[in-house]
Amino acid sequence: MSQLLGQIFTLLTTPPGNLVYYIVLVFSIAGALQGAINSLLSSNFPQTRRTVIGLTVMLGLQVILFVISGLTWQGLLNSQTVFPPLDRVVTLLTLVWIAWLWAFPEPSRLADAATLLLNLLGLTVFGLTLAFWTHNPTGFFNRSIYETVWQAFSILIILLGTLALVLRKPNGWSYGLAMLILGFLGHLASLVIPMDGNYPGFVRLAQLAMFPILLTLAQRFPVPAPARPTVIKKRSPDEPIQERRRYSTDPKTFHAMMTLAAETEPDKIGHALARGIAQAMLADLCFLITLGEDKALSISCGYDLIREEYLGGTTIDRDAIPLLANAIQRGRPLRLPASSTSSDLKGLGQILSLSNPGNLLSVPISTPERGPLGSILILSPYSNRLWSAEDQTFLSNVSALFIPILERGQRISALEMERDKSLQEAHGVVERASESKNKYEQLLADLEGQREKMAQAQVQAENMAALLVMQEDAQKTIEKLKAENEQLRNGGAQPGIAYEQMERELRQTLEEMAHMQNSLADANIKILELEKRPEAPITTEQVEVIASISQELRQPMSSIVGYTDLLMGESVGILGALQRKFVERIKASTERIGGLVDDLIQITNLETGKMEFKPEAIDLNLIIDNAMAYTSTQIREKNITLRLDLTGTSPHIRTDRDALQQILIHLLQNATAATHAEGNITLRVQMQSEQDNHFLSIQVSDNGGGIASEDIPRVFARRYRAEHSLIEGLGDTGVGLSIAKALVEAQNGRIWVETEAGVGSTFSVLMPDMEDVAEETQK
Repeated sequence: MSQLLGQIFTLLTTPPGNLVYYIVLVFSIAGALQGAINSLLSSNFPQTRRTVIGLTVMLGLQVILFVISGLTWQGLLNSQTVFPPLDRVVTLLTLVWIAWLWAFPEPSRLADAATLLLNLLGLTVFGLTLAFWTHNPTGFFNRSIYETVWQAFSILIILLGTLALVLRKPNGWSYGLAMLILGFLGHLASLVIPMDGNYPGFVRLAQLAMFPILLTLAQRFPVPAPARPTVIKKRSPDEPIQERRRYSTDPKTFHAMMTLAAETEPDKIGHALARGIAQAMLADLCFLITLGEDKALSISCGYDLIREEYLGGTTIDRDAIPLLANAIQRGRPLRLPASSTSSDLKGLGQILSLSNPGNLLSVPISTPERGPLGSILILSPYSNRLWSAEDQTFLSNVSALFIPILERGQRISALEMERDKSLQEAHGVVERASESKNKYEQLLADLEGQREKMAQAQVQAENMAALLVMQEDAQKTIEKLKAENEQLRNGGAQPGIAYEQMERELRQTLEEMAHMQNSLADANIKILELEKRPEAPITTEQVEVIASISQELRQPMSSIVGYTDLLMGESVGILGALQRKFVERIKASTERIGGLVDDLIQITNLETGKMEFKPEAIDLNLIIDNAMAYTSTQIREKNITLRLDLTGTSPHIRTDRDALQQILIHLLQNATAATHAEGNITLRVQMQSEQDNHFLSIQVSDNGGGIASEDIPRVFARRYRAEHSLIEGLGDTGVGLSIAKALVEAQNGRIWVETEAGVGSTFSVLMPDMEDVAEETQK
């Protein structure tokens, strides 16, 4: 047996017999490389690309060793000094690349860096060995200390590769494990049983057994079968070949495409697109991945074809899918087969909660102007369908057709964002207008308070004047008493009783005078305190300030009206039901603020006497229609029934148009606010005559429950301050009815209220025809 082994080892280690050893190794590596290249051309998987790189390096090492072996056989190089260290380093580097190929089929920075480091370490040991062995080549290399170092180094590499294979268990890892076990046995035998010579026979025998296993390396991952034409009948040379369909022509696919073409909502465009692609490609899962401006990746939406349900979006960690993230960022397609060691597939499985994502195909979505926008990602976790180059080409062509649809969705999203921004600006303007309104109300309250203080000061001043008159009278009385007293003294002795009585009267008068002087001092102190307080009568300057602030309020209100009309016109986007309700509330609030501003201007003009009335012939029907239109929103919101009674009314009367319309509006607003939901309001307008004088009668009745008798004197009073509580059964808050009363009385009219407890109130207005008033004035 030992003789047979010796003959085999001699054949494998000495020329020309060792030519068989080199041919087997080179052809094994070349055959595996050819299979890897074919797989790369048909699949373009990153795994096959790495396989081609590793096998190319191994083939290059063996070719270098074969060429140098031929040179030493021809006697051109010294086989004793150069070739033994070279044989060991090639064997070591080959083991490193074998472990790299089988254990790390997918890109791994750590594994790639470790492989390069081991290659550099092996070359360094080779240089040291070559230097020492060339300097002193005594005996056989197989029995030298250098051989022991090389064999131990090779066994260490084999153990590390075996550990990586067992832990990672990539596709086809059992074949790699078999190769490393055979190599381990050969190197261990060479280390334990050293033989004469310069080349390890056990190692070369083990390599002859392990290298043919490399032919299975390219078969670890499935390769898509090329599309083959199927002849269904005899055809003429000019008849086209009918090909097997790989894509769906189901009616559901056309329905999905029609839904995608008709979709206008941005959120649903992505779902419709994912569903259409899944139906067309017969993909188990389809996702749309978007690439943000900061290069952040996120899944916007997806569709599950098997369960027929839409999938939500989520964020993606770029480090979890390095190959896919790099391909999307560069705008390149990517295909990955199902692999247990692929970090991208593991990362997607964790993100999507899938135990096995299956085969992967990613096609970029990009435009020449903006570059990559994202990608279409399809997976086959259920059917395990392998995506081919034809699938990639088909999906790439289809994705270009979806770009206008996605851009349409982005434009719609931009319009919605602009609309939301406009709504926010409108809300901000409303808030600022509300703040201005509060400031106005506070200003009115301050003015009313100052007016009350002025009235109190006037009363104090009148009291002070009365005290001064009393003081003067008392002083005159004292002077008179003093004169009489002096007279008595000069006039001689009088009866004792009369004198004592006069003395008592004088003492009482002096005490009364002292009391009056004390009262006068107290009054002076109060006057000084009142003089120190600021007096604020309504002046022309204050009127101008109020007018200026009112004008400033109208400017933001104009912006609000413009924005609300723009939004309600739906020129920047279609409004939902809830959004339209919000916009209508904004418009109603703006109209309410405008009414308050008008009320403020009217109050100021009435207080300063600058209110001018312009009598003219007016159409009562038009005035009533305008007033009802102004209050229609509040009436409609509370579902109130408005009854109109115009019997016996002349359609024309001569009075101030704006004043009459304001009176009607304030009365209707009060009735609307006082009436409960689904209540009734009655408006009666009639013309009355008395001694050739014509009067306009207006009555507005509500069913708000009536007003308490003690509150009736306060119905038409202005109630600005917080201590003036609201009146139950009255809708007005203290401004509208007071303005109506001032407008009616300024035109020689009367206004009053009649109420019935538990039922409601009726506000009546009686105004003369201004033409009759003018005639009486001329008379």
